[in-house]
Amino acid sequence: MKRAFTLIELLVVIAIIAILAALLFPVFAGSKGSAKKAMCLSNLKQLGTAFALYLSDNDGQYPTCDNDKAKITGEPPEPETPDADGPPERDWTITTQPYIKNFQIFRCPSDTSRAPRDPQNPDLALEFRSSYTVNGWSEYELKESAVTRPAEWVLLAERNNVARPAKTWWMFYWWTWQGTEPRVWPPTDSPDPLPRASEDLALKRHDDRANWLFGDTHARSLPFAQLWKAGNNNAFWPNPE
Repeated sequence: MKRAFTLIELLVVIAIIAILAALLFPVFAGSKGSAKKAMCLSNLKQLGTAFALYLSDNDGQYPTCDNDKAKITGEPPEPETPDADGPPERDWTITTQPYIKNFQIFRCPSDTSRAPRDPQNPDLALEFRSSYTVNGWSEYELKESAVTRPAEWVLLAERNNVARPAKTWWMFYWWTWQGTEPRVWPPTDSPDPLPRASEDLALKRHDDRANWLFGDTHARSLPFAQLWKAGNNNAFWPNPE
């Protein structure tokens, strides 16, 4: 007499496999997300090393995003448009290349925007060279010695490539998040900066958090609310004193 599984037994086995899969898939997805977050943090740490080497070779002067005309005058100037910027070879993603020799670390694995086929000559209408964006204040001839709290100052953030077009340069002007006029200075909690900050930065790319590179070259995953503080405690302001 031949023995075989009954239809009911097969259905029970299939049901058990389906239940196990339903339980395990979120775990696998979470592990994958954690791995991408860790890789993104590693990218930022390597970029921090590149910034440190650049500063050492350039008398403590931070790399810019093309604008060689602007200077710190006590208050940040108005943001410039891409058409007003200088040559793209002055962008920080290019000037740090001698210390990196790799364009891959400019891309977060969780960034869904279109990566360039040729990172040195991206199609600025469609392709996004970097998942990261530099603090706009570094553009205005910012010296390393002027950053009074480097361990608390955000140097690089994750760029919102879904909302921002590829043609804009890789920097964020945080002082516009509360509106351009009247100027809110120093930063406050009102008006709420979050809506405009969310247009510039990918604030929820990693489990409702983002990865950040600080001025002392350490990288951390933090929610935006932990960084935006009123007055001198604001993590985006390099030299409040």
